[in-house]
Amino acid sequence: MRAWAVKTKKRIDRMSLLWLARLVKLFSFIVPYRLGVRIGGVLGLAAYYVASRERKRAISHLTWAFGDRGARWVRRTARGCFSHLGKAVMEVMLMTPARLAEVVVIEGAEKFSIALKEGKGVVVVTGHIGNWELMAAVAQRHSVSVIAAPIEPPQVNNMILKLRAGLGVKTIVRGRPGAAKELIRVFRENRLLGILIDQDTEVEGAFVDFMGKPAWTPTGAAAMAIKFGAPVLFMHARRDKHNRHTVVIEGPIDLVRTGNDNNDIVTNTALFTKRIETCVRDNPEQWVWMHRRWRKQP
Repeated sequence: MRAWAVKTKKRIDRMSLLWLARLVKLFSFIVPYRLGVRIGGVLGLAAYYVASRERKRAISHLTWAFGDRGARWVRRTARGCFSHLGKAVMEVMLMTPARLAEVVVIEGAEKFSIALKEGKGVVVVTGHIGNWELMAAVAQRHSVSVIAAPIEPPQVNNMILKLRAGLGVKTIVRGRPGAAKELIRVFRENRLLGILIDQDTEVEGAFVDFMGKPAWTPTGAAAMAIKFGAPVLFMHARRDKHNRHTVVIEGPIDLVRTGNDNNDIVTNTALFTKRIETCVRDNPEQWVWMHRRWRKQP
């Protein structure tokens, strides 16, 4: 495809995303929460049939990871994945701090206070499991910041930042001026830093095993935990059939510390990733199978 055609397609995709986000936001003002979540599920299912590239990618990844379960199971799980993500979008659009307490159950909340007693800040590791935006929201009472890549177009990125801020979550946008200082400030002020490490992105990383295949994985969580001596918690969420959520906090995780920081960073990243894999295998329809997780290979 010629360069001009690629640029035109990207521009159209970005504008489509912008208007879709605006439409969903407008829609969220006029529907009650439970109905909105159900409609989000329907819209997600519609996306399964419309977004052919993402559908094929999700089916391909599920077939590779769970091929022994058969094609019918794979397609049913792929549809469930799209429906779940549609619900997740509407939940974030419609969520308020008061409603959060109604639909989210927290297990292990005391882990935050215990880890913060060390006074070194806390690294909270997670992935795109369940409704990951709600995970950050339940941690906001302990002052949480999350690291996120900028999203195009900027209008959609700003909309997401405002939604997080409305739930008490601060966002450190990777690559923006001052981002590195903000990260250091989190540890100096003894706060929580949430990092999602289950996507193939253009950041410092390493190849570790995920679902039986090497996957390029961000190593920032392990690197910062070792550099600042901060304890590490693992956090994950799951949706039930009534669209309620259970958020689980585990840890602190016993890190491998041999004195060889480079090796330890990779080893601990692999440990974190194995925990994410366990959650994905437990609830495969609640992970982002359309993401190009194994795009880069050794």
